[in-house]
Amino acid sequence: MPNSTPENDPRRNGLVALPESEQPATKPQSIREFLNSCTIKTLNHRTIEACEKHGISLDSPWPPQFPNSAEGGEVTEPAPAQAPESAPRRNSLLILPEERLTADDLRRRMAEREAAQERPQPDDIEYQHSLLCTLTLPRSRQPTREYRRDYQGRSLKLVAGEIWNGKDWIPQPLPYGPKARLAFMHICGEAIRTQSPYIETERSARAFMDKIGLDGQGNNYRLFRQQMNAVSACRFMGGYTKPDGKVGTIDTKPIYKFEAWLTNDDNQPGLWASTLELAKDFYEDLIKHAVPFSGNAIRGLSHSAMALDAYALLAYRLHVLEKPVFVSFEQFREQIGQEYQNTKDFKKEFLPAIKAVKEVYPSADVEQARGGLILKPSPPPIARRSVGVSRGLADKVKASLPPPAPEVPLSLHRLHPRTVETFRKRYPGLDPYACEADFRHFLNTSAAEQPKNYDAAFTGFAKKWAEKQRR
Repeated sequence: MPNSTPENDPRRNGLVALPESEQPATKPQSIREFLNSCTIKTLNHRTIEACEKHGISLDSPWPPQFPNSAEGGEVTEPAPAQAPESAPRRNSLLILPEERLTADDLRRRMAEREAAQERPQPDDIEYQHSLLCTLTLPRSRQPTREYRRDYQGRSLKLVAGEIWNGKDWIPQPLPYGPKARLAFMHICGEAIRTQSPYIETERSARAFMDKIGLDGQGNNYRLFRQQMNAVSACRFMGGYTKPDGKVGTIDTKPIYKFEAWLTNDDNQPGLWASTLELAKDFYEDLIKHAVPFSGNAIRGLSHSAMALDAYALLAYRLHVLEKPVFVSFEQFREQIGQEYQNTKDFKKEFLPAIKAVKEVYPSADVEQARGGLILKPSPPPIARRSVGVSRGLADKVKASLPPPAPEVPLSLHRLHPRTVETFRKRYPGLDPYACEADFRHFLNTSAAEQPKNYDAAFTGFAKKWAEKQRR
């Protein structure tokens, strides 16, 4: 068909000439009709993005009804595209590329966006010390200030520490649960990434929580900070037995220096580390023995301490196997589930955790057999041969796991001087601060929730405490 476009028409060069004052002869009946008739690419894009943002169908009447938050919810239309100052003009005509974005283009664009969400994305690498891949932290709040885990000649012992708040030493609980694992992982990861034992926690912790899909605000953030403080104050002791029969003991506090700000979130006094400094011996050992994890995998397992432990164990062990090995459920229980009274109860939690781990670590070659699992040589989670994991899949796995048990914020209140004076009058010869130390320990290890009135709750506790002291 012969080209009927005049020689001097800019359409010959792939351009369309639009007078700036030109308006459509007839008003479009729908958004889709407008898109099919409009040749201004920037206006098309603005309209489509606004429709997607507000969930408006393209078959809705034109003009679209967009809520305008700046004007209290009034209805506005997309602002007309403005010509850049440098755009070429001919006799008051604006020269723009003749490119239309049709409904088919929109469908293709949305399909590509959905596919991109499912496609494995660039995966951040997180790190954990190999010690915590084989001997795990507590999964639940502990009633004591010491914790021990033994397995095949190796032992991990944790001792809860204290933090100075400017006026007093505040006992910290033993680190426990999924957030404690994530906190320790964050510390190790920052040290590896920066190749420095000095860690700035406020900025990096929020970024870490965002990456793994945890809300970095409110109570969730406060509980993460609490576990970070518990890890920072905790002392680690490791025992090992060599093949030649020699035994050894390692006594270290991973965090050498802890600097914190006093905070007052929701009228609850607290401490939040601003900087941490790793102990030199721990930092040097971490550089040698850090185990890399998939950041998206951690995102998917972040609600479950059992799943995180199972993932860490497989990530540490599978890639060094030379041949398949059978590991019984009882052996797994002895290594990472000693708190379970029997293997049957352990399996109820362990098998769903393994299923979730295989979803986010698809290269892990693990087969269930009668009485246990067969572990086969597999690439590590972070390797060219490993299968990538998308954040979309990670979030689906997270939703499939049971939510973590509720955590109680750490009590950092202090007794009012009048309460101390009343205690001494009622119980002469007894130390009110020794009673308060036991009261704090009760709140931080056994209480279902923190008291609304700290001094009143202490007074009730003190009565029973004094009776026990005088027996």
